[in-house]
Amino acid sequence: MKKKYIFLGVVVAAFAGFYYFTPSFESIVKKVVHKYGSEITGTDVNLEGFKLKITSGEGEIKKITVANPKNYSTPYVFSLDGISVKVDIKSITGDTIIIDSVKVSKPVITYEMLSLTQNNISEIQKNIAKNTASKPSDSKESEPKEAKKAEDGGKKIIIKDLLIDGGEIQAVTGLKDHKASVSAKLPTIHMQDIGKEKQKSGDSVAATISKVISKILSTASKTIVDSKISDLKGVAEENLNNVVGGVKDRVKEIGIFGK
Repeated sequence: MKKKYIFLGVVVAAFAGFYYFTPSFESIVKKVVHKYGSEITGTDVNLEGFKLKITSGEGEIKKITVANPKNYSTPYVFSLDGISVKVDIKSITGDTIIIDSVKVSKPVITYEMLSLTQNNISEIQKNIAKNTASKPSDSKESEPKEAKKAEDGGKKIIIKDLLIDGGEIQAVTGLKDHKASVSAKLPTIHMQDIGKEKQKSGDSVAATISKVISKILSTASKTIVDSKISDLKGVAEENLNNVVGGVKDRVKEIGIFGK
């Protein structure tokens, strides 16, 4: 009888631990994605909602958004919806979290051009390159020990399988209130064993986020070039001609002196 009560006590404690641990873990994941994602891209990165079944390791992410740099009219460079994940629950308490699979359905990538030489994707790619660049070897000595310790002691991640499918690229250009747009299909993105190259110990959270975002942006950029929607000069000129034509018509209506 005594053993029975001990067993029941263990079961109750385990379920209580699951109940309190899950919301805490989900909150931590949201904060980590925001912190490292924003530092890497130089724009606001947010994970809106995350639910994880601690018993099975199956989870669902409501949405991940990566904001555009300043001066762009569209809010996000990309928005990821319909994300399902499968986590190795046993790995959560260890040094390396193993994510068995991540599936993203129908992401939307927005390519916005401010001019023929300036667009949101290339700006964020430049931010990532700058923010993830290796520091000179001589600067490591001047780095605070606490910062280095925190970096070395952080959780590592391995993503065994990442699939992004059914995405769309929306290319936008034009003047204020006179926008023109075209679209193209984003090719399927399939990445495997992200982080395993680090002697099976996993990548840092920052490195993992950087690799995934960089892959999405580079695939989008190549698609834009290959599909020739990057050549928005014609679209922009046509849009501008429409605006100028409208001005000319208005001048004709009121007369050059407003009569």
